[in-house]
Amino acid sequence: MASKNKLFVAFLTVALAAAFGFANNASAATKKKLTYDQAYAKCKSILDKEGTPGTSTQSNVRYTRGAACMKKYGHKL
Repeated sequence: MASKNKLFVAFLTVALAAAFGFANNASAATKKKLTYDQAYAKCKSILDKEGTPGTSTQSNVRYTRGAACMKKYGHKL
């Protein structure tokens, strides 16, 4: 009898986790996407606040972080 209860609790846990996961994905999909220019401005301000270097030999760091930030907002470089 105890194994049936454990199986039921495990099934219930998985079902609830899946339901909350689907609800979270649906709410994320309804958020308004930033335009390319808005995302670029936001990412640029973040990089400027961090003090990410953008000079000659260290420009790759800024480029890589900027590309990752733009990807986070759904845009490609």
